[in-house]
Amino acid sequence: MQSSDLLFWKAGPALKLSAPEVTRELVWGEEVDGLVDLPIREILDRLKAEFPHHEEKTGLLVGHAGSGSFEATWSWQHLKVHCHDLPVTDHQRLIDTIESFDCQGHEAPVRHA
Repeated sequence: MQSSDLLFWKAGPALKLSAPEVTRELVWGEEVDGLVDLPIREILDRLKAEFPHHEEKTGLLVGHAGSGSFEATWSWQHLKVHCHDLPVTDHQRLIDTIESFDCQGHEAPVRHA
């Protein structure tokens, strides 16, 4: 597996945008009406339990699994995870862990410098 960016959020009843539209707005740094605040601390704690080889810095969680890694950043509206060479089983475990908080996810275009 190569690199991929995943965005996760929690839709409220007032959300009117599709998943690709929400992804676009979040990638552009916009706030999205209709999203519910995420339980960020609880999500991060669960990720750290699932991926015990990790480093946490202010605003960044780096997890290591197999031969790959992920970097998670967040706001109150979303969690963005950049995966790099994460084995398929660990990639799915990452998704399942975040989605267990009633979050939905969508793959975002990987930005190249």
